[in-house]
Amino acid sequence: MKKGIALLLCGLLFSVALFASGKAEEPSGASDAMTGTITLYTSETLTDVQGYVDAFEKSHPGAKVEIFRLGTTELVARLMSELKAGSTPADVVWFADMALFEQLASDGTLMKINPPEAANVPKQYVYFDGKAYEVRLIYQIVAYNTKLVTKKVTGWSDLLDPQFKGRVGSASPFVSGATVTQVASVVQDSALGWNYYEQLAKNDPVITGGNGGIAQGIASGEYAIGLTIDFMARAQKDQGAPVDYVYQKEGAIYVPTPAGVLESTKNPKLATEFINYLMSVPGQKELQANGYMPVNKNVPLPEGIPSAADIKVLKTDWNFLQNNRDQILDRYAKIFGID
Repeated sequence: MKKGIALLLCGLLFSVALFASGKAEEPSGASDAMTGTITLYTSETLTDVQGYVDAFEKSHPGAKVEIFRLGTTELVARLMSELKAGSTPADVVWFADMALFEQLASDGTLMKINPPEAANVPKQYVYFDGKAYEVRLIYQIVAYNTKLVTKKVTGWSDLLDPQFKGRVGSASPFVSGATVTQVASVVQDSALGWNYYEQLAKNDPVITGGNGGIAQGIASGEYAIGLTIDFMARAQKDQGAPVDYVYQKEGAIYVPTPAGVLESTKNPKLATEFINYLMSVPGQKELQANGYMPVNKNVPLPEGIPSAADIKVLKTDWNFLQNNRDQILDRYAKIFGID
């Protein structure tokens, strides 16, 4: 009897010790649970992002991601205004303005993180020593309506063809971050330069809105040819629209769309996990379903899509863009008569 009581007391003391150490009756992995709420600032297509967030929340019970979405230029203005004022509700930022990301990384606004899935991403897509990561690859390309364009299209020069006068579409750099990248790249290219835009202006192009609207306009025949994003043209083509596209022989525009965590976040664990999810195989498959090229080496490219190594791109000097953004946009506006 005494021996039984002694064993019972030992068992109780052992349980108390475990409870005090925080390990008693704790389900496996519970200490690693991702819970709470984070806010995502993004310029990505809202319906696409909502799908990624829904899938993330489903795989992470107790986690919530609130989405705040604007076009890149408006979103950047909003974020910078909030940062200047001293605070922002954003935890994660994901948009197409590499020059701004470079600034945020250098001034300490972005947090250095180490998502496990980064091990499966080529090093060139890990930016600023781990302060931002690429989660998919996109390019600004030349797309055209196959019912309206019968000539062989190869790249930038086709937009100058007089037969397309008034029928060339392009997103505005005052809306689209990808188009800002385009302009900065083209004007520094020795074979294109500002002269290219001066020649293009003579063809009366329509400069308006974002890349999605241009892709839709090409599909509907509003534009015969134009500049848009490869996955947007691919989506139109896959849906049966008379659209095809080319990666310009002179060089397409690689459009970085980094994702990063702000140093001011109150939930760095969940914010990092969201970026990790986007780079994971399940997240990459979600992105791929929307036409994007994956960055995770364990996710194969869709059939018929070239690898990044096979796509020639124009060089982009991010310091040049960051230091001359206003002058670049002012000159572009003057050439195309944009108020």
